[in-house]
Amino acid sequence: MEPGDIRQWAAHHRAAAERENEELRRRPLTPAEAYTSALALLVFDEALNGDPFTRPDPVGEREDEQVRHAWATLRARWSQNRRT
Repeated sequence: MEPGDIRQWAAHHRAAAERENEELRRRPLTPAEAYTSALALLVFDEALNGDPFTRPDPVGEREDEQVRHAWATLRARWSQNRRT
């Protein structure tokens, strides 16, 4: 990947965000439309990725393992300090 590719991607991303903001300013969603849209996104995500409560979460699992490792390290140090 070239730096120019990243700059082009960022420029397109900014342009899309500006367009989306302009659309929202011109025609804001009603609460009912926003709710319907949010539910549609949830259904879409579930169709692509499965049930969010049962699908694997590698980031969460990695973070859990990091916490377990940190606690094990702290417990080991605390046990060593108590003996001396």
